[in-house]
Amino acid sequence: MAVINLTEPTGIPGHEIATKIASRLNFILIDQYFIINEINKTISSIKSIVEMLNTDKELPDTFKKIIINQALKNNAVILNLGGELLFHDIPGTLNVKISTKSTDKSLPRETRLKTSNFKKFVKLAFGLSRIDNSYYDLQFKLDNMDTDFGTELILKAADMKAVTSKAGITWKAINKLKKNMNKNTVVSVISNSFDHKIPDFAHPSEREFAKMLDYYRVRWEYEPRSFILEKNSNGKIKEEFTPDFYLADMDLYIELTTMKQKLVTKKNRKLKKLKQLYPDINIKIFYGKDYEKLLHRFGIKKSDSK
Repeated sequence: MAVINLTEPTGIPGHEIATKIASRLNFILIDQYFIINEINKTISSIKSIVEMLNTDKELPDTFKKIIINQALKNNAVILNLGGELLFHDIPGTLNVKISTKSTDKSLPRETRLKTSNFKKFVKLAFGLSRIDNSYYDLQFKLDNMDTDFGTELILKAADMKAVTSKAGITWKAINKLKKNMNKNTVVSVISNSFDHKIPDFAHPSEREFAKMLDYYRVRWEYEPRSFILEKNSNGKIKEEFTPDFYLADMDLYIELTTMKQKLVTKKNRKLKKLKQLYPDINIKIFYGKDYEKLLHRFGIKKSDSK
């Protein structure tokens, strides 16, 4: 989840710059038209976001859900939607504000209306009259500069801040997203993509593995299913096997085995039986040395054996 939040209230040079940045970085562009089309794909005439906000009290939360859900799936450039508030202080983000010397009265009427609409949107969606400058990593005036210059400036800032390399979904980032959202409405969005609650891991090695999956934005579930291996004569479960992780996007179960050889043999027997009873189940087991190499590769300190 790499995000560049761009605020340029007139929406004219800002849209041009946002489009260029999204194209150069292969990010998606999330602006008011994107949001409106997501809400209603068949809308015949584009309404303003402010008009929609004024007619539906639930829309502010809907907007935020759409923005966050899209950002969880794709790297994104977010234009004039208060993204600097939603993604404030989260790794892999850059917040940019572009302004001009021109006063509101000197701007064309259409431009003044767009500027006014942005302020109304921030007020209605986030309850703020203005966004404090402390939310921005980069601020500059576009006077006497063209949009190409502004684009290069932002791209350079994104590179210096290592936006793409620091991108990723972590528990810490998700907790911040929840905090930055009003009414905790982010929970229902994130639960569809990444775990938002830290499980009670049976061993530190599982926590380390989960952190690595989070960093690389791999969706996972912890012990989501137990497979019955044997029942007694009364039909009660005598033996079962519960893999540590399930990676939904790969349809793959992962079992971590860093324990002593005597116990590994018992687990291997269970794994063999599972494959016989459930031949369609994809499962991979990480043994002690394999797991240590994996941790070493990603710079993670080894825990005691599981």
